[in-house]
Amino acid sequence: METFSPSADRIGAALRALRDTHATEDGDVAALGAKCLRAVITQLAADGVSADDLRPLVDLQIHLGDMRKSPQPIPAAKTRERRHSSAPSPVLLARAAAVLDLLVKSGQDESEAAQAVMRRLVVAGVPPPTKGGDARGWRRLLEWRNSLLQGFGPEDALHEYRTFTRELEEIPPGERVQKVLEGKLWDRRRTPR
Repeated sequence: METFSPSADRIGAALRALRDTHATEDGDVAALGAKCLRAVITQLAADGVSADDLRPLVDLQIHLGDMRKSPQPIPAAKTRERRHSSAPSPVLLARAAAVLDLLVKSGQDESEAAQAVMRRLVVAGVPPPTKGGDARGWRRLLEWRNSLLQGFGPEDALHEYRTFTRELEEIPPGERVQKVLEGKLWDRRRTPR
């Protein structure tokens, strides 16, 4: 069995998840390829690869997007989601922070828990927090969470953090971590738990 670097493992997991969850749309393999390219770019950026080094991949992503554009309007179901091009909302980050805390309380190391949460967000197309003094996305997520818990975050995010933490505590203790890792509890658009 081959062993890969943690970065290669994360990229591989993101690509497998995309392949498993996104069927090629109308036989368009370029759509899946573009999603995979976006996941690779996001993960490399989260691992600290500079924007200059990522420029060829970003240019390729833009070129693929231009090739796929058609003169006809794109149906609403296939339009690009807002989350792929903008910073994550404080409310979403608050939910991610609550999941991170749950993983830490279950015995995971804080950095491992942050990496696990950030990987799930990246696979879902959510970029890491923009503010923070570190190039690694999971470190910025930890810094954002610490700022929130120290009272420096937006009020709506703090309210969401507290509310979501209470929701997680309502799940039976033996099932909490499993439900968090298997599901998308951080996604408010999903049906109620």
